Amino acid sequence: MALFETTFPPYVPFGSRLLRLQTPNLRGTDVAVLQGIYNLMLQVMNPPQGPMGSPITLDGIFGPQTRQAVLNIQSYFGLSVDGIAGPQTYFVFGQGVGPNTTYGGPVYGSRQLMQGTSGGDVKILQNRLNCFRYAGLIGQPATGFFDAATAQAVLAFKQDAASNGDTGFPNNAIAGFGFYDASWIYTFAGGRGIFTGRNGFDVVFIQVMMAEFGRLYKGPIDGYYGAATTAAVRAFQASSGIIVDGVVGPQTFYQIGLRNDIFAPIPMPIFTF
Repeated sequence: MALFETTFPPYVPFGSRLLRLQTPNLRGTDVAVLQGIYNLMLQVMNPPQGPMGSPITLDGIFGPQTRQAVLNIQSYFGLSVDGIAGPQTYFVFGQGVGPNTTYGGPVYGSRQLMQGTSGGDVKILQNRLNCFRYAGLIGQPATGFFDAATAQAVLAFKQDAASNGDTGFPNNAIAGFGFYDASWIYTFAGGRGIFTGRNGFDVVFIQVMMAEFGRLYKGPIDGYYGAATTAAVRAFQASSGIIVDGVVGPQTFYQIGLRNDIFAPIPMPIFTF
């Protein structure tokens, strides 16, 4: 596929505006990211009470279908059900904005990142890459400083995504617009700390990983960070030789990546045109 900003223009950073049904319909890459992740989660999740809705059209347009998807997400995760994607809804996607801005800010995706920059958004960048094979390039848990190793990982992520069919990435180590869109649809955790009672789509990723790693987690893939998920994370932390607290943060993201040798996932079937 081509980059989101050329397929679903205009480019709008995910989480940077309220998404609601209006006339004319809101359009942009942020809508497409929301639609794509929602559809993917419907494929992956198996909550005991059944799926939270039906797949929707991936078109980058916030129409009635997408509003219904937001209503489904809000109802499922116990949020205020108003059909408007705002800070609380973005947070279950693992994207912290407004009052939920994580790691001290700036908001992830709000600026270009390159070697020498620092901040909470750099920490999120590193966390997200550290959940995959790029942990071997970064070489340590997220620090919030964009060093040469992080630059190498960013470039490797772009090259991997391009080899999987994503076209249009600048051949550099800068985290810019196209990189952010790819990171939101290919990496699903790292935007916030995860602990008991904090639920969302990033929890789905953690549950899948814990199920993969020696079947530490055997419960439903439901996005709820309850006792079974906490126990699985604690067991993983113990086996990794890090602090055992049941909280998924930079150390745990990094250890996941050291065991998860997957590169940028092959473009999802829902993203083929």
